Amino acid sequence: MNLPRPRFHLAPARNWMNDPNGLVFVDDRWHAFFQYNPEGNDWGNMSWGHASSRDLLQWEEHPVALPHRPGEQIYSGSTVIDADGTLTAFYTSAYSHGIQAQSRATSVDGGETWIPDADNPVIDRGSSDFRDPKVVRLPHGGWLMLTVEAVERRVVFFTSDDLLSWRESGSFGPIGVDGVVWECPDLVHLPVEGRPGSRRWVLLLSTNPVGEDPDPAGSAMHYVVGDLIDGAFRADHDALVPLDHGRDLYAGVTFHDAPDGAAVMLAWMSNWRYAHVVPTSPWRGAMSIPRTLGLRDVGGELRLVQRPSVDLRDDRADAVEAPVTVEPHVLVDVRWDPAVTGSLRLTLEGEGDATVEIVHDPAAGTLSVSRDGTVARSLHPDFAGTRVAPLLDGRTGVLTAILDGPLLEIFADDGATVLSHLVTLGSGPVTASTHVPTGAGAPGVRLVVSDGVVQKGRAVPATV
Repeated sequence: MNLPRPRFHLAPARNWMNDPNGLVFVDDRWHAFFQYNPEGNDWGNMSWGHASSRDLLQWEEHPVALPHRPGEQIYSGSTVIDADGTLTAFYTSAYSHGIQAQSRATSVDGGETWIPDADNPVIDRGSSDFRDPKVVRLPHGGWLMLTVEAVERRVVFFTSDDLLSWRESGSFGPIGVDGVVWECPDLVHLPVEGRPGSRRWVLLLSTNPVGEDPDPAGSAMHYVVGDLIDGAFRADHDALVPLDHGRDLYAGVTFHDAPDGAAVMLAWMSNWRYAHVVPTSPWRGAMSIPRTLGLRDVGGELRLVQRPSVDLRDDRADAVEAPVTVEPHVLVDVRWDPAVTGSLRLTLEGEGDATVEIVHDPAAGTLSVSRDGTVARSLHPDFAGTRVAPLLDGRTGVLTAILDGPLLEIFADDGATVLSHLVTLGSGPVTASTHVPTGAGAPGVRLVVSDGVVQKGRAVPATV
């Protein structure tokens, strides 16, 4: 089976893609750069691909922005807008002699062409695992760069007044489990729901297992809430919290200069455990739906909230009876009363024996997603199986499922619980059905299907 290309997620028509890079909103367009192999659909020849969009749904591909060069691959980084409107990109130069260092390039034509700095690299620690610069504008002026010493599990911070001279200002880590590398940091200043004017700093991190016996769960994203003090992040609690409970969300970072100061995140929807064998051609790799981030106080603890930054719903859509057959590019809203149904299972059936089961268990207070079928089981030993997420409120029955070819994103708890997965349902019609313990259907379950989202989808204000 060759999995279909998504229709309303960013996915290049050809070749390999992974981490989002240099996300920036400029001249009323969302620009996404990304790790890209211009020469094939396997990892290698790392360069910055480029696409842009006016609505975060339809993406126009552009020529490669920063191509790899002899002796130098172009790894992840970020882009900011200087005071005079110049775009400045910072990226990791991965040199063939084993050193990773941070380099700089500028663009005066909206990101179409770039001029690397003649003095590159601009920050070099003589390290083989020093990468992923994310530059953010500080609230009271100046700039902060986050980088990682990946193997040390440490975020290293630098400050600058002019984007030219950088001073190391502190570090954060290590915390959490060992046996992983830290990658793709971001620092976002997020609003707290219900507290007008209240914001907290949140550090985003991606972790990837390494070593002789790596965790089969593979790569994942986490976050930590805290403060920014003297040019370095300080956590409220030294614990990494899962950002997404699915298998396939990594390297998520936010757009610089998004409207209204919103934190709009894109992430790579795959897992380093099996990304290289996902059955797609001539393309391989896609981004998540863009998500606007915020915080919610849950019992005195601040929890990250993610909501789609685009409105995919068809206002003319009515509730339908399950089972219903839809195209594999669809949004499904499900509402029910767990006090009436007990547990609820939403099943998606695709080509052959391909299935995805989404189970809400109010007694356990959990939401789970299971992938099964011949293709899922044969794709990789760690692909098929079940992921379980704890719910903030297991008594409320509301979820949104966004399916776009091989991409499935589940939003519950009003954005506080999210599970993102690659799925192998195929390119044909998908049947959605609901089941309750009695086996007599699902009384009181309301299913609203919005298809044709490419035509009807629209960007919404990027606020939480």
